[in-house]
Amino acid sequence: MQGRLRYRLGFLLAAGGIGLCGYAGLQWHALPHYSEEDLKTSTELNLQIDLARQGIRDQPGAEQMETLRQRERAEIEAEISAERDTVLRWFAAGLGLLVIAVGQAVMLRLSPSVG
Repeated sequence: MQGRLRYRLGFLLAAGGIGLCGYAGLQWHALPHYSEEDLKTSTELNLQIDLARQGIRDQPGAEQMETLRQRERAEIEAEISAERDTVLRWFAAGLGLLVIAVGQAVMLRLSPSVG
């Protein structure tokens, strides 16, 4: 009975790992690909929204606008990077489960059978 439980645990770990890797693959495939033009447009839109939200009646100077643009661009790139990192973490977790399942199978194969 103990041997069967060990095999089941290995199969469950492998199935979970394959499932997580598959889910991460689907999520990775669904991630949008942003062009430079998309990033520029998004930066300008976010900058205009932030300026309107702050209620600034006078436009900031050219230097200050460039600083604000760079800050907005950095926020957008950080958000995109965070989305990709989340997907990669799911994939890494799936691979980790697969490695544990393979280790379990090797351990069962190398250990002497009891009984």
